[in-house]
Amino acid sequence: MLPRSLVSTDKQPDHEVVAADNTTRTYVMQGSPRTRALDIYHLIFAPTHACNLRCKHCYLPDHVNELIPKATALRLLDEWSEIVLQERGLYGGIFHVKGGEPFVISYIWDMIDRLTHLQSLQLMLTTNGTFTGEKVFKKLSRCNEALDGHATIVVSLDGATEDTHAILRGKGHFAKTLLFLKGIRASGITLHLNCVLHKGNLHELAAYIELAKGFGASQVNFLAFVPRGIGLGFREFQLPHIEVYRHLDGLYKSGDEETKALLAGSLSHIKKRESAGEYQTSHECVAAYRGMFYITPEGNVNTCPNIVFPEFSLGNVLRNTLKEICEKLPKLHERLGRYADHYACSGEKILYEKQADRVNQESLLILSKELRSRSNNDAGEGKALSYCFSRNY
Repeated sequence: MLPRSLVSTDKQPDHEVVAADNTTRTYVMQGSPRTRALDIYHLIFAPTHACNLRCKHCYLPDHVNELIPKATALRLLDEWSEIVLQERGLYGGIFHVKGGEPFVISYIWDMIDRLTHLQSLQLMLTTNGTFTGEKVFKKLSRCNEALDGHATIVVSLDGATEDTHAILRGKGHFAKTLLFLKGIRASGITLHLNCVLHKGNLHELAAYIELAKGFGASQVNFLAFVPRGIGLGFREFQLPHIEVYRHLDGLYKSGDEETKALLAGSLSHIKKRESAGEYQTSHECVAAYRGMFYITPEGNVNTCPNIVFPEFSLGNVLRNTLKEICEKLPKLHERLGRYADHYACSGEKILYEKQADRVNQESLLILSKELRSRSNNDAGEGKALSYCFSRNY
């Protein structure tokens, strides 16, 4: 294990070193198309598919309780800390725990303790918010303090009312999740919300934003429902991409400054940055950029949760170190080149191609054409940026 004080940063890597901007409580996954690297490195760790809920839209293939060994998980934390400190500096990288459900992981607090000891990585944790014991809030609060406030809890809340939340997650969980939000707010930990949009909850956008404000959320990630895994059985609830965008764009443009801040990282936010000449949007998403990984319970390493097909694998953490895996990113980036588009998720394009889903292929194309027709991207004088357009993080 290498605490931050023992990691040498004298030797500079052959790629650009970027100082992380940790002054904001919002988060936009973005990176440089020139260096093909994220501004803030982001490792998503999903050591199990096990979960206490059975959500209809779940993108996972199953809920098997297979679990990466604890020793491997702790080794990953040490390796990731070393890479981040050398290439991005203190708190310039995120260790993001997902699942399944993180709070069913038997060694979750061992990972939190290791993060607390290292004091070098940001913690992000995505949960369904149904674990409301006092122990949870105390331990998370202690970790947040040790990390100088660099902990973010992302809670999946799929409606502004019990009825809409229950469409996806089942009855009786909404009140528990609100209790969890209250506990996170009282603990002073940065709170983000994830909401998967579908035909049953699109009408609640404004009410959802007000709920988020009431609980002190710093960011809301509205996610388009993508039918895959378990969620294939729910596909009739999917909305056309352009419909989701137009509703969210209306919400953004009519909203106050607090609302706009909550929607950081959305397509409307990206377009606003373009129109101000602050940045140009590159022709690709951040798939296969340096510093972006998604690790499954089998130990397989992918570039993101949307590209988990075997032919795009970067290796396996049970056999490979993270440094070895990093070196495979350039070749994967080349392979993904044909899926690149200004405003489209490469993972979605690959998924629909594999499924021979021409309806969704056309739906994604319509969105991309609409956004490009409204763009003054070429007039921007700022540097080019690539973004995650799915926000599935």
